[in-house]
Order: sequence, then C-alpha cells, then structure tokens
Amino acid sequence: MAHYLYSKEELPEGFKYPLSFLEIVSKKDVLDLEPWWFLYEFENFAKQWLFEIKKQYPTRKLIPFAKASNTDDIVCFDGSDKSGNPKVYFVHTFASPGWEDRGSVYSFDEWLKQAKEESARYKAERI
Repeated sequence: MAHYLYSKEELPEGFKYPLSFLEIVSKKDVLDLEPWWFLYEFENFAKQWLFEIKKQYPTRKLIPFAKASNTDDIVCFDGSDKSGNPKVYFVHTFASPGWEDRGSVYSFDEWLKQAKEESARYKAERI
C-alpha cells in the first residue's frame, strides 16, 4: 500500500518536504513512534487534518504530518519555509487561535529524535 503525501495543489507554493521525512515515507514498514503516528499512513486522516488545521488556524501555513494518539496534539511543518528543512511546530488542535502553539523544534530530524525518546518512555510506562 502506497503512503499518502499531500499533492502539490494542497501544499503552499515552493514547500519541500525534508529528505529524511521522505526517506521514512518511502519505506514499506511504518516507523513505530507510539503515541505518535504518521498521517501518511491514512490518506483520509491526512486530508481531514490538513483541512481542519487550515480551518482552525487560517493565518498560519501549517502542514500536519503526525498526530499524538493520547492528546489533541499534532505536529506540522512550517509551510512558509521553502528551504527543504522546515521548522516543526507542535499544535494543540481545537485551542483558540493564539493558544494553539505548544512550541517548535528546528527540524524534522530534531522532532524525530524527540519522538523516539518520548515513544520509548511511553512504552516503558505501559509495561
């Protein structure tokens, strides 16, 4: 089953996904980062979250790519970045505009490192 990426028409003009993200998407097996899961696994969820983020925060150019299963938190690429290495924002969905920002990291690689650490703690606590 092919993984889903947003179409050029859905993305802000000039946006490029980070290469390390595209490498993960290209793999057959999905990286287990529970409680985080990648939106590319499910086309309908990916499209739904892109629509929802645009509706809730219309002044921001956010491209959602992963969701926490245990909260309303979602992580998004900075859609205004054209460098190919966009900042990653933590967004608490359904919060009023101006209150949604839960911080950021400088890159997908930095987020991935944090997500792996968080996943290990999350899984260890469930044993």
